[in-house]
Amino acid sequence: MINHDPIFWAGLARDAVAFAIATGTGLLVWLRKRSARHWPFTVGKVESASNFQDGPVWRTDIAYSYSIGNEFYAGEFQQRSSNEQKSTEQELRSKGQSIRVRYSPRNPQISVVRIEDQADLLGGEFTGH
Repeated sequence: MINHDPIFWAGLARDAVAFAIATGTGLLVWLRKRSARHWPFTVGKVESASNFQDGPVWRTDIAYSYSIGNEFYAGEFQQRSSNEQKSTEQELRSKGQSIRVRYSPRNPQISVVRIEDQADLLGGEFTGH
């Protein structure tokens, strides 16, 4: 039996578009992180960090700044933690820290912080997704 209710079809179309956007965004982020392995890096600074609960996971939002030549840029990323205490420790430990920031040689305002680049800079304590 075919459902002829236009509201049903509108809701289905909305959900399909949302799924396509989420999938495309996730793929874009994954491709950017993958290609960033070969980008040059500079040392940036963590400007702020805050944490929040997202279902069973705690997340720490980390905002950073960096400069290329005489231009200043900013970016942000998230780290996951299994509980509030670990997320709060990550938040406190991150503030004011130096981090390695990879940036696009074609467009330096596009940047990525790769966890793999941080271990020796922060004594191996920097972990995340």
